[in-house]
Amino acid sequence: MGNNYSDGTNYTYHSISCDEMDLCRWASFEYYPFKCGRKRLVYKGISFESKRTDDMEFTEDKNLHAKGVKTKNKRKKSTNNMHKSYWSKRKCVVKKATKNDVKMRDKSNTQTQWFRKMFITGNDNIRLFNKELNMDSKNTFGIAFAKSYLAQIDSMSSVWNPICFVCCRYKRRFRMDNTVLIEDRIEGSFRHFILVDGTLENDCPPILNAFLHFTYHQSVGKLVMCDFQGAEEENRILHLTVPTIHSIEGSFGPKDRGVDGINEVFSNHKCNGLCQKDWKKP
Repeated sequence: MGNNYSDGTNYTYHSISCDEMDLCRWASFEYYPFKCGRKRLVYKGISFESKRTDDMEFTEDKNLHAKGVKTKNKRKKSTNNMHKSYWSKRKCVVKKATKNDVKMRDKSNTQTQWFRKMFITGNDNIRLFNKELNMDSKNTFGIAFAKSYLAQIDSMSSVWNPICFVCCRYKRRFRMDNTVLIEDRIEGSFRHFILVDGTLENDCPPILNAFLHFTYHQSVGKLVMCDFQGAEEENRILHLTVPTIHSIEGSFGPKDRGVDGINEVFSNHKCNGLCQKDWKKP
């Protein structure tokens, strides 16, 4: 009942934020959450690429999502069309965005570009970190960040959502005016590895603590990445959600505490065997 993504009953509009390829995504999701915490509802779903098409001809192509705008005038501009491609399909979770995720709904993207900037910064640092430590061996952990997109709820089932709400007895549910996060789904036992202040949780893999230090060194003291949470997947990849970045410019969203955040992280950081002696410190 709650696992059918094909009918498009519960879905988001194309995302407000885009990725490093300037692509947006939209998601279809289940009728009931698989997690209901104090701050978030989390639903399983499937996400697809969402493209803005200017010169779109009238078509009944099934590859276009039903909510896409179709036009009979061949040269008439149409925007906000949803593109449903099998090859762009990814498992995802859809969860309610908090005030720490976005301060305002900004259709012009000026306040949400930090999502894109954070993902690019994270991937660049992973690539340089692996090169720095020659970490190509299968015996070491890899690090990967899940992509995350801000979006608006576009449609909610008026039948199945209320039924599931009553039968499953969870306390809250999505509403049409909610802003949500679409995130790549992380498989495995989810947990926190390093907190937003740089404190290590029990059994935190040493590679993540060293990676935190490396981000500060690589940026020449301009930023530090922390708040690592996610899961170790079967292929020995530490798959992490959107981290927190503290930066001198304070340009990485509401959780960026600037220089104070950087100093707090390093007050709790203790170098391990993977940290290089010449890596910069505050």
